[in-house]
Amino acid sequence: MTQLKILTLFAFSLGLITAQYAQNDSVYRFSLTEAQDFGIENYYQTKNAALDIEAAKKKVWETTAIGLPQVSGKIQGSYTPELTETVESFSSFGSLFDWMYGADQALYNLTSDPAFGNIPQPQAQEPVNPDDMKWSMNASLTVSQLLFSGSYIVGLQSAKVYKNISALNKIKTDQDVKEMIANSYYNVLIAEENKIILQQTYDNLGKTFAEMEAMQKQGLIEDTDVDQMELTVSNIKSSLDMITRLSDISINLLKTQLGININSKLELTDNLDMLTGNLSYESLLTKEFNTDNNVTIALLENSVEAQKLLNKLDKAAFLPDLAAFYMYYNEFNENAFSFNPPHTLGVTMNIPIFSSGQRLSKVSQSKIEYLKAENTLEQVSQAMIVDFQNSKSALIAASEKYDTEKKNLELSKRIYDKTLIKFNNGMTSSLDLTQVQNQYFTSQTNYYGSLQELISAKNKLEKLLADIR
Repeated sequence: MTQLKILTLFAFSLGLITAQYAQNDSVYRFSLTEAQDFGIENYYQTKNAALDIEAAKKKVWETTAIGLPQVSGKIQGSYTPELTETVESFSSFGSLFDWMYGADQALYNLTSDPAFGNIPQPQAQEPVNPDDMKWSMNASLTVSQLLFSGSYIVGLQSAKVYKNISALNKIKTDQDVKEMIANSYYNVLIAEENKIILQQTYDNLGKTFAEMEAMQKQGLIEDTDVDQMELTVSNIKSSLDMITRLSDISINLLKTQLGININSKLELTDNLDMLTGNLSYESLLTKEFNTDNNVTIALLENSVEAQKLLNKLDKAAFLPDLAAFYMYYNEFNENAFSFNPPHTLGVTMNIPIFSSGQRLSKVSQSKIEYLKAENTLEQVSQAMIVDFQNSKSALIAASEKYDTEKKNLELSKRIYDKTLIKFNNGMTSSLDLTQVQNQYFTSQTNYYGSLQELISAKNKLEKLLADIR
């Protein structure tokens, strides 16, 4: 039953839906929800997880079929260039029967003893040519049916567990992809928003710098002010180039996660203001973590069950295997030398007797692995409860930080706008403008960083609370 044991070990273990979305000439347009749905259908990992479920269904049937009737046929041909003397002597058996009949009749005529005269006269037969015995052509058909096997029973249970693991892994992969796409979607919007702000700032300061150069030529302002402004414009241009590259990287990453061609055009129909305005997470903070509905816990529970079944499989090695069979045999050469009957019925029993403690050792090892799996389940369950509490705290902290950084950004923007007006009116120096500009950029960076933290914390908590049903 080696095949059965191999099968039970498994227990331990781009069709685009474009009709649902706006797409023309390789241009994809998605809202956040549409992007998540599309990614779940088309991301490479989720497609492989779906294929794993189909493979698990086939594995269940493969294991089930082992206990159903098995039919096999065989056709065999052979030729012996040179027969042994023993086999050649069979060709003279016809004359031997004639001699035995004559001897029996002669003895009866001499003695009238009833012990003789009983051999029937053989029919006339053509002598067998030894060359006809050199070749053989036969066919056989065997039908077998497994009657009892402990390994088979455990194999059926293990195949079902393997199927459950594949289904749960698909759910977990979907949840991971949904969180991943949400984070990437926001990152693209944040990068684009940053790029817009930097571009506007660069354009405005570029005009101011051009005006200052003209004023410098007329001797109205000092060279230092012009140099300071040139340095500020250069720094903004460097930041703009960097955020442009970051935006391209973010959009390509999102394309990969969606499972679309990297050369396709992708447009996001949701904007950052709309998403942040609807960024509801307060209800998440009122929920409690339920280990019964968590996919990670469910996967570990099935792993524990798989280890338990492996232990049962090792125990089943002590039980006998019982099978029945029927074989039909036909030899096409009547003169060929063969003792195989045309019909054979039988029952086979494979009985394990003595293995020098090998089977018992395997049972002990699998029992240890089963206990370790239970310990791991308990450890991860407790760790996830702690992680849930930490995630709630992280979401609260991220929310408070986001509110603070949002106010700071609004305040620094007002300060920058007023300072820029003063600078254009000659009421402040370029150094003051640069300091305020740097303060505004720092607030902008902190704001978007806090927004990313808030989104990431929200998405993580949502995934922890996601129901496996």
